[in-house]
Amino acid sequence: METLKKDHGRLRVLLSACDGAGAMELPGLLRQLHDVFVPHQRAKEQLYAAVVASCQEAKDATTLTLLNIFRTNLTVMSNAVLGFFSHVDTDPERLRQRFRTVSTALRSLMDTEEKSVFPLCLRQQTRMQPAQTLRIQTLSSPPPQAGGR
Repeated sequence: METLKKDHGRLRVLLSACDGAGAMELPGLLRQLHDVFVPHQRAKEQLYAAVVASCQEAKDATTLTLLNIFRTNLTVMSNAVLGFFSHVDTDPERLRQRFRTVSTALRSLMDTEEKSVFPLCLRQQTRMQPAQTLRIQTLSSPPPQAGGR
């Protein structure tokens, strides 16, 4: 969970850099933003899958319903962000307008995750058996130690 929060910090720094970037700088910063967002997104999907499975196993319908709502929202928002990255507008003004929309949505999503989703997942993970706990690998994760640990 901490690695996901660190990624949020990196994403916020890049979003702020993009906010103040000129037309020439923005495309490069957007590539950096993409390079942090994609593995972060995959890690969140892994986390959601593991926690949803745990809720199903524990027959925790309330948490499962909440997580499914958040997961659906995550999927919709993430697909919109990925769509933005895959179709970067060549007109600087349209690119800036689209970026503002994506930036607002991404910041809102991260705020929701930090205030509601991550605490919910953390509570559910503490109920899981240690063998079930999933290690989420993101760019902010420390590298695996020698010897496969």
